[in-house]
This record gives sequence, C-alpha cells and structure tokens, in this order.
Amino acid sequence: RGQEPTISEKSMSHPLEKKAIAKYAASLIEDGDCIYLDAGTTTLEMIPYIQERMITVVTNGIQQAAALKDSDIVTYLIGGRIKKSTNALIGSQAIENLSHYRFDKCFLGMNGIHPEWGYSTPDPEEAILKKSAMDLGKESFVLADSSKLGETSFSKVAMLNQATIITTGIDSDKEAKYKMKTTIKVVKP
Repeated sequence: RGQEPTISEKSMSHPLEKKAIAKYAASLIEDGDCIYLDAGTTTLEMIPYIQERMITVVTNGIQQAAALKDSDIVTYLIGGRIKKSTNALIGSQAIENLSHYRFDKCFLGMNGIHPEWGYSTPDPEEAILKKSAMDLGKESFVLADSSKLGETSFSKVAMLNQATIITTGIDSDKEAKYKMKTTIKVVKP
C-alpha cells in the first residue's frame, strides 16, 4: 500500500481504460478554460484529445509539460522537487507556486478511491498538492481506472464529494455506493 508503482509500471496497467477515461475527461474542457492537469499516466493520455483547444494548462507533471508544449498549448509548469518515481513536482515550493492560480477544471490522478475513506495517495506531499489544486478549482475530476476503486492509500487527499469520479467497468452495486457520496461517470473502454 505504501509503495507507489513507477510511471513506467503505471503506463502498462489498464491502457484501454485510461484512454477512454482521458478522452471523456478531455471532452469536458471548453475553449478559454484554465485547467490543472495533475501528473499521472491517465492525465497524460488526455493531451492528444485537447490539442486543438484554446486553453491554458498548469501542471506538476514533467511529461505533461513536454507533451503540452509539443501541442502548442499555453502551459505553466509549477516548480518544486522532482519525485523520481512519477516525474511529479511536489513539495512546499510546488504548493506555493500553485496558490497563484485559479482553475475552471482540475483533472487529478489518484491511487485510492474508497466510499468511506475518500481519495488517497501514497505520498503525503503529493496529497497536499492534489488537495490544494482541488481547492483552487471550480470543478474537480478524479480520473481512475476501476482498479483504484475500493482502494485506500497512506495519505488522504479529500472526501469523495469534492470531485467527480471518471472511471470504467464497475458493476451497478459498486457504482451505487459511490453515487451516494459523489457524482460518478462510467465510460466504456
């Protein structure tokens, strides 16, 4: 539970689900939006679907920043300490830099999504950054393949009602448990 998979391990896990989730999430973005794109493999999958949009993106993901730049999307990369396993920028400097922005929509990855315990991630510094981004956004969306549902991780990020869940392939009983706490959008891979 405490060990976070590396970015290369994550990228090989559930690729079709991640693409479907990313495509749907990208469809929620409108021209003129200022968005936060969290580091992570599912948020990275959104970039091919937002290339033609007139938007501004703030990210803590090194890979996201490079892909956004290559897509000619106005991008701000927050500073901070590079987390080697995930290529995410984290820490007090990242949180301070993030506080200067406001977002129409935040798109976040998450390691655990539990009906009682809410959203969680292994790293306490990353949890604070994710929560800060949520607090700075009008709307937040957690992008997670179905393997993350019912899981908990070491550091709490937020309660379920603080974001809409975008996921795939869950049964109606499990979906009902989450719908009692938040909005959930189930997409087909």
